[in-house]
Amino acid sequence: MASQELRLEPGDLTDLGPVRDLYGLLKAIDLAMPKEATLYVEGTSIAPEVRDYLGRRQGPAPRRVEPGTLWPKPQVFHLPLEGRNLEELRDLAERHAEPEICDHLVVYVDDRVLLWAHDAGSGHVELARSLPVQLANGFREALRQALRER
Repeated sequence: MASQELRLEPGDLTDLGPVRDLYGLLKAIDLAMPKEATLYVEGTSIAPEVRDYLGRRQGPAPRRVEPGTLWPKPQVFHLPLEGRNLEELRDLAERHAEPEICDHLVVYVDDRVLLWAHDAGSGHVELARSLPVQLANGFREALRQALRER
């Protein structure tokens, strides 16, 4: 694992706008992000059921990600997008309020950030400019219903 922390690099990401629906964002990630990616989940009020699930599915050798919350110290998890992991997290999310799922989300592969969602469900979503056009367009389409009007 590299020691450098993954962080938001403004020139590398395109702002898609504010999201009004965490559940829609999770669905778009599930539908469009590559299955070899990892979902970084950060939160200060994660529900015990969600925390237990994420803890059991923690990926090997997770990357360090620049935290979105400095205080109080957040809980962080790295969920591989392989298999049904995100589908099962989405099922759990349907039974919880947004703050009980996460505060911030990042999708990454190796040392590349693909998506950055600070204040997931109410903040802006930023997508890597380096993504293949087909993948980026598929994500935008999947996210369309969850975006707020600008």
